[in-house]
Amino acid sequence: MAEANAPKLGFTRRSFLKGVGGAAALSAAGVVGMTSAQAWLAPAQADAAQVAEEYTACTFHQAHCGGMCPLKCTVRDGRMVLVQPNDASTDDRYKTICLKGISEVQHIYSDKRVQAPLKRVGDRGSNEFVQISWDEALDEICASLKDIQASHGKDAVMVMSGSETNSSFLTSVLQARSGGFTGIDVGFGNGLDPAIGYGGGFATSTADPRDWVESRLVLTVGSNFCESTLPQVRLFFEAKEAGARMVTVDPHFSTTAGKSDEWAPIVPGTDAALFLGMISVILDEGLADDDFMSKHTSMPFLVDTATGKLLRDHVEDPSAEEPETGAQNPFFVIDPSTGAPARYGEVAAPALSGIVEVDGVQATTVYDLMRKSQSAFTVERASELTGIAVDKIVELARLYAKGPSSLALGWGGNDKMGNADVAGHAAALLVAITGNIGKPGAGVGVYVGGTWSGQTAALGAWELPEELAPAEAKTAAYDLRRNPENVRALICCGDIVAQHFANMGVTEQWVRGLDLVISMDPYFTEGAKWSDYVLPLTTRFENDSDCGNVKVGYNQIVMQQKVIDPLFEAKTDLWVEREIARRMGIAEDVLPKDGVELSKTVLSTAEDPYISSLTVEKLEQAGGVWPLENAREVRREYTDYEFDTVSGRMDVYYDSLASFGQALPVWEPCNEIAADNPLREKYPLQLANVRSRFRIHNQFNDAKWIQQYFEPTVELSPSEAQKRGIADGDIVEVFNDRGSFQVRAVSNESIRPGSIRLAEGSTADYMARGNMQSVTNDAMNERGYGLLQGPVIPFSDTLVEVRKA
Repeated sequence: MAEANAPKLGFTRRSFLKGVGGAAALSAAGVVGMTSAQAWLAPAQADAAQVAEEYTACTFHQAHCGGMCPLKCTVRDGRMVLVQPNDASTDDRYKTICLKGISEVQHIYSDKRVQAPLKRVGDRGSNEFVQISWDEALDEICASLKDIQASHGKDAVMVMSGSETNSSFLTSVLQARSGGFTGIDVGFGNGLDPAIGYGGGFATSTADPRDWVESRLVLTVGSNFCESTLPQVRLFFEAKEAGARMVTVDPHFSTTAGKSDEWAPIVPGTDAALFLGMISVILDEGLADDDFMSKHTSMPFLVDTATGKLLRDHVEDPSAEEPETGAQNPFFVIDPSTGAPARYGEVAAPALSGIVEVDGVQATTVYDLMRKSQSAFTVERASELTGIAVDKIVELARLYAKGPSSLALGWGGNDKMGNADVAGHAAALLVAITGNIGKPGAGVGVYVGGTWSGQTAALGAWELPEELAPAEAKTAAYDLRRNPENVRALICCGDIVAQHFANMGVTEQWVRGLDLVISMDPYFTEGAKWSDYVLPLTTRFENDSDCGNVKVGYNQIVMQQKVIDPLFEAKTDLWVEREIARRMGIAEDVLPKDGVELSKTVLSTAEDPYISSLTVEKLEQAGGVWPLENAREVRREYTDYEFDTVSGRMDVYYDSLASFGQALPVWEPCNEIAADNPLREKYPLQLANVRSRFRIHNQFNDAKWIQQYFEPTVELSPSEAQKRGIADGDIVEVFNDRGSFQVRAVSNESIRPGSIRLAEGSTADYMARGNMQSVTNDAMNERGYGLLQGPVIPFSDTLVEVRKA
C-alpha cells in the first residue's frame, strides 16, 4: 500500500503528485498561485482605487452527516471568505452550522484538492501521476469503457457513489452496475426493520428526536448522538430539560455519555444481551403490554412446532412468495372465545398463548415460543455478558416498560459487529412487548441526522429513457473482492476503496486486478492512490450555473446556488456525466443541460402540489430555503399501528431465519471479539471505529483548520498503555494477522480496558503509516445473506495488539 513512511504526521502536495513536476506542471494549467490555501487566502493588497466586490450566496452542506445545514456564504473578490448559518430559515432551530461547515472557508482551497485531471504513470498504488487535460482524460476513459463493455458486457463496469458527491446519472449513462449492498450501517436495521416495515435496513428512527421531550426515558445504545449529529444536538438537551431521563449505554465514556443523566458501560458487542435481559425482566415482572401484543404484533400467530415455520393459508397466486402488504393475511391465530384456530383477520384480539392442531399440524403461538426462548436467558446471564449489574438492567427494564420510552440506536457501535442483526431483532422484540412505538415519546431506531429522522417530502426526478437502465448486479459489492465475477472497471465517486471495505489487503489485491479504476472527487483521497485516472470535482460551493441542485434537507427544501466559480480545473458531476454521455453516443438532451434545468425539473415534477408549485425563483427569493408543509409537526410513524409488513402488524417472528435458530432473537457472541475466542491470547484488544465531531467518515481529514484541534490518535486506557510501556505521543503500531498501521497514541481514562478507540476514516496521509482498514475484520456470517440488506461488515468486531513503533 502506498503510504507515508516518516513518523511526522504532516503531508505535502508533492506527497501525492510524484512525477507531476510540482508547480511547473500546474503552471501549465494556469493555476499557479492557487496550489495552497495560503495563496488563496492571502490578505488583499491595500489599494484605495480598488473597491472589493462582495456578495452572498446560499448553499447546503453535507448530506452524509444528515445535517444538510443551509449556509450563507460571503464572497469577496471571487474568494469565499465567510460561511454562516442561513438566516433565511423560518425556524431558528434550522439555522445551524458546525466547525466542519465553518472550516470550508479554508477547506475548499485545501492542498488536497485535485486541481486537474491526473493519469497514473507508475504501478497501481505507487501514487505516481501526471497531469493531463480533461479531453485527454475523458477520451481515454471512454475508449477504455467501450472496449471493456464490448468484450465483457455492460455489467463489467461498476459505479459506486458516496453522499459527498452528486453523480446521480453516471450508472445509467454507462448502463453499468451499481455497488449494490455494501454492508455498511445495516447491522441494527437488518434485525429491526423487517418487524416494522420501515427503515429499509438502515434502522431509520420511527420518530423525530423532537419527540424526545415527550419521553420519560431516552435509552441511547450504540450511538454517540452528541458527536454524530451536531446540528440537532439541542434536541438532546431540550429533552433533558423537559424531564426525560437520558441514559447512554456505551463501552466507552463518550461525549453523549458525559451529557446524559447516566452512563452504563457495556462490554463491546453485547447490546443484544442487554435487550434480551430487559425483555426477560419485563416478562417475568408482568410489565408487558398484552393488549398491544395481541392486537398489533405477530405474537398470536401460529407456528408449526416441527418446522418452526409460520402456518399460512393458501395465497391466490401460488407463484407469489408473499402476498402484497395489506392485500391478504395468510396467517392463523387462536380464537380466545372458542380455543380453536382461525384465520387472522377474523379475530380482533386473538389469544397470545395456546397449542392447537391445524389440518393435522401441531402449532403454538409466537408468544409461547418467545416465552420459552426468553426463559433460557436470565437477567443474571445478561449481566454476566454485558458487565452491567443485574440491578441496573432491572431498573432500565422497568423504566423502559413504563414508558413512553425512546430507544435510540446508532451507526458505528454494535451496528458494526457480527451479531448486530440479533441486537436489532432484540430491539424490535423489546418494542413489541411494551408498545413503545407510534405514540408521543415512544420510538425506535437511529435518530442521527435531521434529514433522515425529520420530516421529508418527495421531489420529482429527471426521467431517463428506458434503454438507459443500470445493469443488474448479480454479486453485491461486499463479495466482489473475493468473487470478482464480471467486474473489470470501477468508478468511485467519493472515497469508496478506503471507506466501504474492511481488510484493506484484500481490497488492494482486488483493485490491482481490475482493468480500469477511476476516482471522481474534489479531494485526493486514499482511494485515489489506487486509480488510473483522478478527476477533480467541484464542492457544494462551486458551480458552473446559477443553481446546482435542490434537495430535501432537515425539515425544509434547500437550494445549492453557485457561491463561486469552479476552482482550479474542477468540474461539476453533471458536467462530467454529460461529457461522458456525449462520448458514449448519447443524445445531448438526455441529461439536463445544467443545474438550473435539473432543479426546475425536480420541483415541477413532484407529485405533491406544495412542492410542484415551488420554483427556483421562489426559492431564490426566499433565501434558498423553504419549509416543508409539515415542518413544525413532530414526525411520528405508525400512530395508527398499521405497520408496513405483510400482516400489517409488528412481525417479530422471522421464520426465514429458523434454520439458523434466529426466528426469534437468541443470544450469540460476536465472531471475532467473543470473550472465549482463543485469538484473544495473541490479540487481546478490541479496535473500536467511532464517530467524531471532527469528521464525516473520512471527509475533513485534510481540513487544516480542524487539524489544529484534532489528529487521528489511537486512544487506550492508562492501564493498557502502562502494560506496553507506551507514553502519550508515542508512535505505536496497531496490528493483527490482516495487517498493521502506525499512529500516535494517547492514554485516556474514558477508554474501556481491553479496547482501543480510533476515529473512523483514518487513512495513511494523516497517520504515521498505513490505513486503519488494514486491520479491520471483513468476515461475514452465512446468515447475513438472508437478511434485508445482506451481511454486515463487522469493522469493529476486530482484535488487535499494540506496540511501540
